[in-house]
Amino acid sequence: MTPSGSRATTAVAVLFVVAPSLPAAAAARRRSIRALRVPRPRSTRAPSSSAFVRPSVRGRRGFPGPLPGPLLGAPVAMSSSSATEGGDSPLRYVDAGCNLLDDMYSGTYHGKVRHEPDLDLVLRRAYNKGVAKAISLAGTVDESGELMKMIRGLDEDEDGPGGEEVGNIPSVFGTAGVHPTRCAEVFAEKAPSASSEEQEPNWIPKTEDQRHEIVRKLIQLASEGKASGNVVAVGECGLDYARLHFCPKDIQKIGLRAQLEVARQTDLPLYLHNRDSGDDLYEMLSEFQASMGGVPLRGIVHSFDESVDVARKFLSLGLFIGINGCSLKTPENLSVVEQLPLDRIILETDCPWCDIRPSHAGSKYVKTTFPTKKDKQYNRELGKEHCVKNRTEPCHVAQVAEVVAGIKGAEVEEVAEVCGWKNVHDLFGPLEKNGGRI
Repeated sequence: MTPSGSRATTAVAVLFVVAPSLPAAAAARRRSIRALRVPRPRSTRAPSSSAFVRPSVRGRRGFPGPLPGPLLGAPVAMSSSSATEGGDSPLRYVDAGCNLLDDMYSGTYHGKVRHEPDLDLVLRRAYNKGVAKAISLAGTVDESGELMKMIRGLDEDEDGPGGEEVGNIPSVFGTAGVHPTRCAEVFAEKAPSASSEEQEPNWIPKTEDQRHEIVRKLIQLASEGKASGNVVAVGECGLDYARLHFCPKDIQKIGLRAQLEVARQTDLPLYLHNRDSGDDLYEMLSEFQASMGGVPLRGIVHSFDESVDVARKFLSLGLFIGINGCSLKTPENLSVVEQLPLDRIILETDCPWCDIRPSHAGSKYVKTTFPTKKDKQYNRELGKEHCVKNRTEPCHVAQVAEVVAGIKGAEVEEVAEVCGWKNVHDLFGPLEKNGGRI
């Protein structure tokens, strides 16, 4: 959910600094969501299995399910029927990892309000650039519930303000779970401080009964969301040893074991976080796999930035590898991606984090660019044509596809179709809402 390295401290710090203003931020998101509701389109059905008809937020039919993937190395033939209706991209994507609840989309950066909420503009831009669907991540039990409310708001059958049609957006799905850096605030309690000079809290695990209640709530959230089609995975869960100042290892492991049980009982895929913890995470997942009878695990290790040896360990369990801008920073990162099989890569943005910057090794392959404005200069009128500088959006998944294609010497059409569409559906299923809406 939150990126690693130099951006890590900033990412998680935002979550804690702005926590006191959560009701205000949630209200701002609701105002942004209300601006998204649109009337039902006249027709959203696909004329054939090869066509791709872009739906509106209300009538979300017309997307085919998982399509037969091409053989690796064989370019995907993109016919004229693949052109999107209402968008200006001939390609189609699922942004398989974004953070639409982040306060940046409410206009707040590091606790300071810079502009009006603009999630509606962000989602319309994604839609127009070929992003048909998006999976938004949750970081706590409460945030999982808030995410479900946001998604239901996006799905409501209501017209926009004044009854106007305000445009199409991607179908949004979500996860239910607890991020490893936030496991302490969910699965533990602060011990009384022995000294006023202590810089970091001493965490005591909650009782077994308390942990069981947390698991029960997550199972209920995940099960209800799965039934509606809104929840597609358990997570973002895993381990993060780069930021132990937020949560110690033992509490992270308690949180991960709890969420593995949620995955077991709900039969949902795992949305996994791994930061400097590959060996321990692999060991815990191997034990979980053994307890499940040795069947291949269903899940994704997202925002991957470790070695190819660690990647191969995860691949051996049956997992997919999520690639975003944070996976493409260094020559070593690019070497890892080059060695990954295309049919095990899934594209994501981890937005609003993990942008691909000119200093990054992968930037030389980027072809698609977006005009930007600094957050202090940005407003909704500018937002119709501009992104916020260094704030990633789901539309930037196209850049991730271009870099992966460049690394592998493949056509971007192949990478988009295999890594940005087919693999996502192979893992998460058809990504359909209850009642056939997608």
